[in-house]
Amino acid sequence: MSAEPSITAAFKTGANDDNVLFGENQTEAERLEMQHKVIYESMPQLVTAPIDLSKGGFKILDQATGSGIWIRDVRAATDGAQNTWVGTDIADYFPTDPPSDTTYHHQSMTQPWPRDWEGTFDLVHSRLALPGVGTTKLQDAVNGLISLVKPGGWIQLAEIEWKDWNVGPQGMIFNTAGREMFSLVSNGQGVDLREKLTPMFEEAGLQNIDFKNFTILSGARASERVRETSEKSVFATAMGISMTTKMLPPISVPREQLDALPQKLVEEARRDGWEFKIFSLWAQKPEK
Repeated sequence: MSAEPSITAAFKTGANDDNVLFGENQTEAERLEMQHKVIYESMPQLVTAPIDLSKGGFKILDQATGSGIWIRDVRAATDGAQNTWVGTDIADYFPTDPPSDTTYHHQSMTQPWPRDWEGTFDLVHSRLALPGVGTTKLQDAVNGLISLVKPGGWIQLAEIEWKDWNVGPQGMIFNTAGREMFSLVSNGQGVDLREKLTPMFEEAGLQNIDFKNFTILSGARASERVRETSEKSVFATAMGISMTTKMLPPISVPREQLDALPQKLVEEARRDGWEFKIFSLWAQKPEK
């Protein structure tokens, strides 16, 4: 087993008006890649909206794309179909030499989108990004994403489902700390998102709204292929929470527990394994 990874959070302001949670550095890019690999192992259907990208001819946006790993894996699963892929993020971890059908752009979900992008995407995807709206109104950010979907196209949002985790005591501390941290940095907007997003979709006039929950396996319950990666991902994310909460008003979890959480959490995951939840929610923009 390799040594535990080191990670430093770089949360810029307690109000999160810069919409950065865990920092903007190469280590954070590595954390996001590990997180993706663990999710992909338990959620092989990365596109849950009923759109068959293998037919080709589609334009797809991955908002908060990070290193573009979601685009690369979905693109690889489309059997060489000719689609147009666009990735956006506020931290430029982008590949330096993407294929000709893929472009990356610096863009925040809390800022106005390019006018010529409106109504042009067959699929708009965002995963584990919405708690980063910070001081921006969540509905404004969601409506901005919806505005990019073309008539008949789909939007798919995937976020943490905080209920019904199958974890030990350290996992529950992590759950509590994560919920409270995301609530603090987003003025209460960044948790229980499925319950908030569904009526937003309805108000925007979207149709065929549906969702699916996925159980993500870590540590001893993960497959051998991603077990070590899952332990590193757990450690890195817990370290991010521990460091970020130092810059926020106190939460209910005592400081000493937050400081000890990364190491204790990875030990628990390695020994017993644990399971957390992600939901994927999708909806279609009407043809007219």
